[in-house]
Amino acid sequence: MTIKTILFDKDGTLLDYHATWTSINLQAAEFAAGGDPALARRLLALADADPDTGRADAGGLFAAGNSAEIADAWLAECEALTRADLTAGIDSIFTHAMRTAVPIQGGYDAIRALHAQGYKMGVASSDSAEAIRVFLQSAGLTPYFQFIAGYDSGYGHKPDPGALYAFCHETRTAPAAAAMVGDNIQDLQLARSGGAGLAVGVLSGTGTEDKLRPLADVIIPDISHLERVIGR
Repeated sequence: MTIKTILFDKDGTLLDYHATWTSINLQAAEFAAGGDPALARRLLALADADPDTGRADAGGLFAAGNSAEIADAWLAECEALTRADLTAGIDSIFTHAMRTAVPIQGGYDAIRALHAQGYKMGVASSDSAEAIRVFLQSAGLTPYFQFIAGYDSGYGHKPDPGALYAFCHETRTAPAAAAMVGDNIQDLQLARSGGAGLAVGVLSGTGTEDKLRPLADVIIPDISHLERVIGR
């Protein structure tokens, strides 16, 4: 079946993960630790990030989890905060940071070209729906996307294919006519479990080729190369 729609991951796919998120991970840990440097290091390790740099491991909690899951992992160490306050604080840091997120170089032109060719596009992220909106607005991409799904949108969490099904319902297309594009194994697992017509791995985030290869139909350096494998 011909690909008609494209569902994108956000972090590591539409934006440069390490250039954007490394400092944000440090901020989140510092907030949760309440100014305790030793605790902040422990929290970074619990979220699968380097305690010294904040750089996230592929497939780890920072790279693939959401604010609520991070809060759950940290809660026992953060006695001064409730789960709700911890989740809300992490969400606030993550959303604010999207105003200065670093888009993938060449990504804007690729998205604009695909839109001009008639593809309908959406975003499915482990970040919140509001953070997705803020990023798309700051990157000038809002006009090109008609669907967003955050971890808090009610479609389940990756690799659950609920966001793919909702996207297909919104765009009135079958999953077999949709491509899923992402940098992490959870994105490609979503594509496989949801019956997407094309699973595209990108190497611009935390995923590596050896991890993505078993699940991907095609692997590209980043979305600036997407038009050559999917464009009409």
